[in-house]
Amino acid sequence: MPSPRWSNIAVLTILAGCGLLTAGCGDSAPPKEAQAEASGTVTFDGSPITLDSAVVFYCKDKGATAAGKVDSLGKYQLVAANPEIGIPAGRYQVKISPPTPPAAEVSPNSDDYKKMMMSPASQAQKPTVEGTKDIPAKFHSFETSELVLELKPGPNTFDFPLDKLNKK
Repeated sequence: MPSPRWSNIAVLTILAGCGLLTAGCGDSAPPKEAQAEASGTVTFDGSPITLDSAVVFYCKDKGATAAGKVDSLGKYQLVAANPEIGIPAGRYQVKISPPTPPAAEVSPNSDDYKKMMMSPASQAQKPTVEGTKDIPAKFHSFETSELVLELKPGPNTFDFPLDKLNKK
Protein backbone atom coordinates (compact mmCIF):
# COMPACT_ATOMS: atom_id res chain seq x y z
CA MET A 1 0.00 0.00 0.00
CA PRO A 2 1.53 3.37 -1.03
CA SER A 3 2.26 5.85 1.69
CA PRO A 4 -0.14 8.82 2.01
CA ARG A 5 2.79 11.12 1.27
CA TRP A 6 3.32 9.59 -2.20
CA SER A 7 -0.39 9.74 -2.95
CA ASN A 8 -0.47 13.46 -2.20
CA ILE A 9 2.58 14.07 -4.39
CA ALA A 10 1.02 12.09 -7.24
CA VAL A 11 -2.25 14.07 -6.95
CA LEU A 12 -0.38 17.39 -6.85
CA THR A 13 1.74 16.40 -9.87
CA ILE A 14 -1.34 15.46 -11.88
CA LEU A 15 -3.13 18.69 -10.93
CA ALA A 16 -0.07 20.78 -11.81
CA GLY A 17 0.21 19.02 -15.17
CA CYS A 18 -3.46 19.65 -15.92
CA GLY A 19 -3.01 23.30 -14.98
CA LEU A 20 -0.08 23.65 -17.39
CA LEU A 21 -2.04 21.97 -20.17
CA THR A 22 -5.09 24.19 -19.76
CA ALA A 23 -3.02 27.39 -19.41
CA GLY A 24 -2.08 27.18 -23.10
CA CYS A 25 -5.62 26.43 -24.26
CA GLY A 26 -8.52 28.73 -24.83
CA ASP A 27 -8.92 31.93 -26.76
CA SER A 28 -6.03 33.67 -28.45
CA ALA A 29 -4.38 36.69 -26.90
CA PRO A 30 -6.78 39.59 -26.42
CA PRO A 31 -6.38 42.57 -28.75
CA LYS A 32 -3.99 45.27 -27.50
CA GLU A 33 -5.86 48.33 -28.85
CA ALA A 34 -8.90 50.03 -27.32
CA GLN A 35 -11.91 48.03 -28.47
CA ALA A 36 -15.23 49.21 -29.82
CA GLU A 37 -18.65 47.61 -30.07
CA ALA A 38 -21.26 48.58 -32.63
CA SER A 39 -24.92 47.80 -33.06
CA GLY A 40 -27.99 49.47 -34.46
CA THR A 41 -30.91 49.14 -36.82
CA VAL A 42 -31.11 49.08 -40.61
CA THR A 43 -34.41 50.15 -42.17
CA PHE A 44 -35.92 51.16 -45.49
CA ASP A 45 -39.05 53.35 -45.40
CA GLY A 46 -39.27 52.69 -41.66
CA SER A 47 -39.35 48.89 -42.01
CA PRO A 48 -36.57 46.40 -41.25
CA ILE A 49 -34.53 45.36 -44.29
CA THR A 50 -34.33 41.78 -45.52
CA LEU A 51 -33.61 39.21 -42.82
CA ASP A 52 -29.98 37.97 -42.72
CA SER A 53 -28.65 40.92 -44.71
CA ALA A 54 -25.07 41.76 -43.73
CA VAL A 55 -23.73 44.96 -42.19
CA VAL A 56 -19.94 45.00 -42.65
CA PHE A 57 -17.46 47.51 -41.19
CA TYR A 58 -13.88 47.68 -42.54
CA CYS A 59 -10.94 49.71 -41.18
CA LYS A 60 -8.15 49.74 -43.75
CA ASP A 61 -5.65 51.39 -41.34
CA LYS A 62 -6.00 48.62 -38.76
CA GLY A 63 -6.83 45.72 -41.09
CA ALA A 64 -9.97 45.09 -39.07
CA THR A 65 -13.26 43.76 -40.36
CA ALA A 66 -16.43 43.21 -38.36
CA ALA A 67 -19.87 42.11 -39.49
CA GLY A 68 -23.33 41.41 -38.21
CA LYS A 69 -26.47 39.84 -39.65
CA VAL A 70 -29.72 41.76 -39.62
CA ASP A 71 -32.48 40.13 -37.58
CA SER A 72 -36.25 40.29 -38.17
CA LEU A 73 -36.45 43.67 -36.37
CA GLY A 74 -33.69 45.17 -38.54
CA LYS A 75 -31.16 45.04 -35.69
CA TYR A 76 -27.51 44.05 -36.06
CA GLN A 77 -24.54 43.66 -33.73
CA LEU A 78 -20.97 43.51 -35.01
CA VAL A 79 -18.67 40.58 -34.39
CA ALA A 80 -14.94 40.80 -35.17
CA ALA A 81 -13.78 38.74 -38.14
CA ASN A 82 -10.42 38.18 -36.41
CA PRO A 83 -10.56 37.83 -32.60
CA GLU A 84 -6.85 38.70 -32.33
CA ILE A 85 -7.53 42.13 -33.87
CA GLY A 86 -11.04 42.53 -32.49
CA ILE A 87 -12.85 45.75 -33.35
CA PRO A 88 -10.34 48.51 -32.60
CA ALA A 89 -11.57 52.08 -32.36
CA GLY A 90 -11.02 53.91 -35.64
CA ARG A 91 -12.47 55.06 -38.95
CA TYR A 92 -14.53 52.41 -40.76
CA GLN A 93 -16.09 52.08 -44.20
CA VAL A 94 -19.50 50.42 -44.12
CA LYS A 95 -21.41 48.31 -46.61
CA ILE A 96 -24.81 46.70 -46.32
CA SER A 97 -25.53 43.78 -48.58
CA PRO A 98 -28.39 41.39 -49.14
CA PRO A 99 -28.19 37.86 -47.78
CA THR A 100 -26.18 35.37 -49.79
CA PRO A 101 -28.51 32.93 -51.47
CA PRO A 102 -28.09 29.30 -50.44
CA ALA A 103 -26.15 27.17 -52.87
CA ALA A 104 -28.54 25.33 -55.12
CA GLU A 105 -28.39 21.62 -54.73
CA VAL A 106 -28.25 20.10 -58.18
CA SER A 107 -28.14 16.38 -58.71
CA PRO A 108 -25.20 15.28 -60.88
CA ASN A 109 -27.65 13.19 -62.92
CA SER A 110 -30.01 16.08 -63.70
CA ASP A 111 -30.28 18.03 -66.95
CA ASP A 112 -29.63 21.27 -65.02
CA TYR A 113 -26.31 19.90 -63.80
CA LYS A 114 -25.29 18.88 -67.33
CA LYS A 115 -26.21 22.34 -68.70
CA MET A 116 -24.29 24.03 -65.90
CA MET A 117 -21.18 21.92 -66.55
CA MET A 118 -21.33 22.37 -70.33
CA SER A 119 -21.84 26.14 -70.37
CA PRO A 120 -18.84 28.49 -70.26
CA ALA A 121 -18.26 30.16 -66.90
CA SER A 122 -19.05 33.57 -68.40
CA GLN A 123 -22.52 32.35 -69.32
CA ALA A 124 -23.24 30.66 -66.03
CA GLN A 125 -26.30 32.03 -64.31
CA LYS A 126 -25.64 33.86 -61.07
CA PRO A 127 -28.13 33.15 -58.31
CA THR A 128 -30.52 36.00 -57.77
CA VAL A 129 -31.28 37.47 -54.38
CA GLU A 130 -34.89 38.22 -53.71
CA GLY A 131 -36.00 41.09 -51.53
CA THR A 132 -33.09 43.42 -52.31
CA LYS A 133 -35.34 46.34 -53.24
CA ASP A 134 -34.91 47.49 -49.64
CA ILE A 135 -31.10 47.71 -49.97
CA PRO A 136 -30.17 50.11 -52.76
CA ALA A 137 -27.25 48.79 -54.86
CA LYS A 138 -24.95 51.66 -53.85
CA PHE A 139 -24.72 50.19 -50.32
CA HIS A 140 -23.53 46.78 -51.56
CA SER A 141 -19.83 47.77 -51.70
CA PHE A 142 -17.39 49.86 -49.68
CA GLU A 143 -16.44 51.86 -52.77
CA THR A 144 -19.96 53.13 -53.48
CA SER A 145 -21.74 53.18 -50.12
CA GLU A 146 -20.25 56.52 -49.00
CA LEU A 147 -20.80 55.36 -45.41
CA VAL A 148 -17.74 56.18 -43.30
CA LEU A 149 -17.99 56.18 -39.50
CA GLU A 150 -15.75 56.70 -36.50
CA LEU A 151 -15.96 53.93 -33.91
CA LYS A 152 -15.08 55.14 -30.43
CA PRO A 153 -13.86 52.78 -27.68
CA GLY A 154 -16.80 51.09 -25.97
CA PRO A 155 -20.39 50.81 -27.22
CA ASN A 156 -21.45 52.65 -30.40
CA THR A 157 -24.90 52.79 -31.98
CA PHE A 158 -25.35 53.43 -35.69
CA ASP A 159 -28.77 53.30 -37.33
CA PHE A 160 -29.00 53.21 -41.12
CA PRO A 161 -32.29 54.50 -42.64
CA LEU A 162 -31.30 53.44 -46.17
CA ASP A 163 -34.12 55.28 -47.95
CA LYS A 164 -32.94 58.60 -46.45
CA LEU A 165 -29.23 57.86 -46.89
CA ASN A 166 -29.81 56.92 -50.54
CA LYS A 167 -31.12 60.43 -51.30
CA LYS A 168 -27.92 62.14 -50.15
